[in-house]
Amino acid sequence: MTALSTIFSGLLLVSLFLVGSLALRLASRGRRQQRDIERLNEDLKRSREFAEQQRNKLALQSDLDTVKDEFIATVSHELRTPLTSIRGALGLLSAGLLGNVDVKAQNLLRIASTNTERLIRLINDILDLERMDSGRAPLKLRRCSMYDLAREAVDTMTTMADSAGIHFELTSYAPRDSIYFDADSDRMLQVLTNLFSNAIKFSPPGSTVSVQIDSNPNSLLLKVVDQGRGIPADRLEAVFDRFQQIESSDASKKGGTGLGLAICRSIIQQHGGAIWAQPNQSGPGTTLWVQLSRSARASDTGSAAVIAPPAQRGEGLILVCDDDPGIRMVVAEELRRHGYDILEASSGEEVLAIAMAQAAAALEVGTGEHARVPPISAILMDLYMPGLSGWETLQQLKALPATAAIPVVILSVIPQTDRPEQAGDAQGWVQKPFNENLLLAELGRVLGVKGGPGQVLLVEQDMELARVILDGFKEAGVRIDHAATLQQAVDRCLLGPPDLLILDLTLPDGDGFSLVDWLRRQPALRTLPLVVYSGREISEAEMMKLRLGPTQFLNKSKVQPREVEELVLAMVKRLRNPVAEQVA
Repeated sequence: MTALSTIFSGLLLVSLFLVGSLALRLASRGRRQQRDIERLNEDLKRSREFAEQQRNKLALQSDLDTVKDEFIATVSHELRTPLTSIRGALGLLSAGLLGNVDVKAQNLLRIASTNTERLIRLINDILDLERMDSGRAPLKLRRCSMYDLAREAVDTMTTMADSAGIHFELTSYAPRDSIYFDADSDRMLQVLTNLFSNAIKFSPPGSTVSVQIDSNPNSLLLKVVDQGRGIPADRLEAVFDRFQQIESSDASKKGGTGLGLAICRSIIQQHGGAIWAQPNQSGPGTTLWVQLSRSARASDTGSAAVIAPPAQRGEGLILVCDDDPGIRMVVAEELRRHGYDILEASSGEEVLAIAMAQAAAALEVGTGEHARVPPISAILMDLYMPGLSGWETLQQLKALPATAAIPVVILSVIPQTDRPEQAGDAQGWVQKPFNENLLLAELGRVLGVKGGPGQVLLVEQDMELARVILDGFKEAGVRIDHAATLQQAVDRCLLGPPDLLILDLTLPDGDGFSLVDWLRRQPALRTLPLVVYSGREISEAEMMKLRLGPTQFLNKSKVQPREVEELVLAMVKRLRNPVAEQVA
């Protein structure tokens, strides 16, 4: 019995020990789990705090982006508007408005004009960079020829090169059918003109700037080689940063903003390419390299060169409206110097009152001192004005029978490519700050459609449909020309701007988008009235890419040629001089 008791007591003690050990182990595990839970709760708390901080940062960043956008928009308008007046006033003074001035005064005018242009370039460069960085400047990709773009940029920079004693040399080592690629042609031209401008500025007189193009099945390569002082090895990458100059004195001596190469890199990177600088292997100078992806297409063909029409002396009565008296004075004086008569208005309400009074007076028949007053030939008008805005004024002008046919040219800081839909009835568009030639070219284009029969250009590859449309217009007494290809359309436009263009999107050597891109780069054609007559539905995004001046979109399956004729005749009638209709 004693032995059994002893065994039982031992087993009991062992059991108690095991239970105690298990209890201790469970308690320790429980404490560890509790600590783990507390750590997890702490981590979760920190994660929530971090998430809240990130949300606050995102909200703050969004607020800052909004403030930045508003600031940039304000700077754009508030700086460009006075700069328009300053540039115009300096131009008038330099042109001899004050009569003969001494050499010192001429030098001061030159300094003021040069620095005004530099400030305008700086504003435009800053705005360009901000728009690209924020994604508000999406690329408008089209099939492009690198050789044609380079030739256009060389032609643009020739005057600057000649004045600096620099010779351009453009060479292509690639077959003509292998230098095509998809790109935003306007942006690529901006890159090329920036690169060429830099090469000219830093090259010695009498030297050559060599532009070389080469390609392989996958990529295009462009080199801009100058014979200037070169870029130090430790600055080859830094020159692509913002506000960077090789030497601190370059901004004052050579001009420029220090943003040109930064803009170039941003544009090239948007195209999926690369740009870099290297010192020349033999001799002084620098080579700028641009590499871009490409893919061959069977439809790759050449395009025509770009020409700008010369400014002509004008005739007619122009109503100039801007709430800024400085801009009104500059524009009015420029136009008077070129033969125009001027009326001025400072608000949309004044425009309506003057246009109505002038239209009524133009209808009155009289002799001698009471002879009929001349009608208003065109209205130049700002969009952003207190009271009645420019587009509200435009809509009211077009709604009144007495003023509906008066051509309206918009003067705005908004570029033509971003024109609001409300301004769709405007016949012309000039962006501020503008130069004299651009203003006169656009006004001349708008006024050039007055009087005589209309001139319509039909761009249509279907010969049977073209014959039907041509016969209908001949019966209506409207002159119409026909182009069956993209190249023929370009050639016809270069011979003389038509009043209106009827465009099919499908062409044997390209498409309607390419033609519209080319038209936008021509000062006399960039706001040409357009009727897109297509065999397919056109999306809203495509419509934005196709708009020039007043633009209509018609579907061949829904609209018959006779209806196209009626619409075009109505559009041409609105573009003619309204006086003949009113007097009749």
